[in-house]
Amino acid sequence: MYHRFLYPLSLIYGSLASLRRFLYQLDFLKKKQLPKKVISVGNLSVGGSGKTPLTIEIAQYLKSKGLNPVILSRGYKRKSKEPFLFCDENKDWETCGDEPYLMVKKGLKVVVGKDRYKAGLEYLKTSPVDVFVLDDGYQHYQLHRDLNILVIDATKPFWEDKLLPAGSLREPKSFYKFADCFIVNRFNLIEKKEDFIKHLKTYNKPFFITQESFQNLVDTKGNYKDISYLKGKSVVVFSGLGNNKQFFVALEHLSKEYGFFIEDFIPLPDHYDYEDFKVDKDKTYLTTEKDIIKIDNLENVYALSYKLTLPKEFYNFIEEKLWKQKTH
Repeated sequence: MYHRFLYPLSLIYGSLASLRRFLYQLDFLKKKQLPKKVISVGNLSVGGSGKTPLTIEIAQYLKSKGLNPVILSRGYKRKSKEPFLFCDENKDWETCGDEPYLMVKKGLKVVVGKDRYKAGLEYLKTSPVDVFVLDDGYQHYQLHRDLNILVIDATKPFWEDKLLPAGSLREPKSFYKFADCFIVNRFNLIEKKEDFIKHLKTYNKPFFITQESFQNLVDTKGNYKDISYLKGKSVVVFSGLGNNKQFFVALEHLSKEYGFFIEDFIPLPDHYDYEDFKVDKDKTYLTTEKDIIKIDNLENVYALSYKLTLPKEFYNFIEEKLWKQKTH
């Protein structure tokens, strides 16, 4: 429930967000353009909507097509002080930030830095790039993008939300209009699917619905097991996400599918560092890939390997938008 006394603060916040966007539209604040194509993945709200898995999936697809994608990330909560940093397997999650380091573990090239224009230019000095993928970039107006993707969490769509601090929106709902397309995550978790699609169509934007799947278990050393390993076991589920609830709901469904019992859910703050996290050696623990990269050498902790699958129509849309020459 939203608190009415926060509405005046939300109005102020929304006015400032609108002013910032307006100043960029007027060219009073300057946008900078990298000499390569830029795909931006972002959303209107704070918290987890599935931006990182989507960024990973798009970059892996581009890589599978023989292109050289490089992800530009802010590197939120990284402990390194460099203005920009090239992340690789020789770094760690504390240096790069947890989400960029997870992307590296997925075999992708990542540059972190607050100024992603400068970070991109520096990377171009060292290696070839075909396309940059801007992670969490919807509000990063200072960088020109060729494709602007707005991610929607179907369980909490932007049109049902309020501006900060009354809700979780970073920008007014009307800013959806700056997107080239919508990507819808967690569609399988909602009940009134037809109503959702009907409302989505009123925005007159191309939209694409993802399919989500848990593929296997991975331990703290990177070894894989089939999820059926959990059958008959009692497990403790924990996560430090922007939206822990959606992970817990998904695990409830998975427990019924694979026949394991969930003993407890432990919600932790987003980007939790696990320095003080203790486990019982006689219990089995389940978490996310983003969390397990921060946990060392515990034999009874597993992450669920998670994958988003996008329809081929989305990749056709990318190709048409970015690389096919327009004919007149």
